[in-house]
Amino acid sequence: MIRVDASKCLGCYSCSNVCPNKFITREETEDRRTIHFARCSEECDLCVEFCPAKALTLVPLDLECEEPSVSFELVPCKICGAKYATEPMLQRVEASLPQELQKDTSGLAWIRICPVCRRDLEAERAAKQLVLGRSRKSL
Repeated sequence: MIRVDASKCLGCYSCSNVCPNKFITREETEDRRTIHFARCSEECDLCVEFCPAKALTLVPLDLECEEPSVSFELVPCKICGAKYATEPMLQRVEASLPQELQKDTSGLAWIRICPVCRRDLEAERAAKQLVLGRSRKSL
């Protein structure tokens, strides 16, 4: 059976991605991400091994124990407001990166921007550089 330390869990879905028997399920709404851990009698420990936060352990099966779940509010993108990640996930990224890498050249904290807005910003910047480069060549 799986025991989850909710204080360590990032809400990253790594565990549910590797569970071969689908005992770890996930649910996401516009505002919230929830991970459910069903009673598991398997001796498989893929979820434990793949958990980047080491929030999971295997314990003996207990049919009277409640099946655990963890739930997180999703954090909104600083540009578009779309909710895209859990706060523990973002804090983990921020803690692992040096301060000077947490902002782009314009001073924007890219970790707090959703992937769609990051892609759009980078495409816009790349296009401007390309156009600038071409216009300088033609002079």
